[in-house]
Amino acid sequence: MSQLSEKQLLGLNMMQEFLGEELFSALRAKARDDLPGKVGAEYIAEVCFSSYARPGLEFRDRALMNLGMLVALNRAPELKIHIRAALKNGLSEEQICEACRHAMVYCGVPAGRDALMVAGQVFEEEKQKQKAEGAKLA
Repeated sequence: MSQLSEKQLLGLNMMQEFLGEELFSALRAKARDDLPGKVGAEYIAEVCFSSYARPGLEFRDRALMNLGMLVALNRAPELKIHIRAALKNGLSEEQICEACRHAMVYCGVPAGRDALMVAGQVFEEEKQKQKAEGAKLA
């Protein structure tokens, strides 16, 4: 990849701050190292996450909005990422579930139910991760 633009660097910084180091690193490790993967990563950093530096919305607000939009779009893999980011940015499990439930009104029950199932999977994975980390400390 060529040298990163100022906007791409800003986007990467915002992405790391919004997602947290652990999730950011995991996503970078899974990223494809081919032309389509690089083009997608450049766009996500330059256009999507650089906008997170704009004033007016905190990360928590953006996280909540992302959940609603991803439920509406039925994008379960991306929803998983953003549920983790929502937890990192201060939303509780209850608030995430309520956002999914509220989305049912506008997006339909199937979309909301799918989102709640994804949320349940993420919550369980996060609990298992915490349990494993606790066992390492013991």
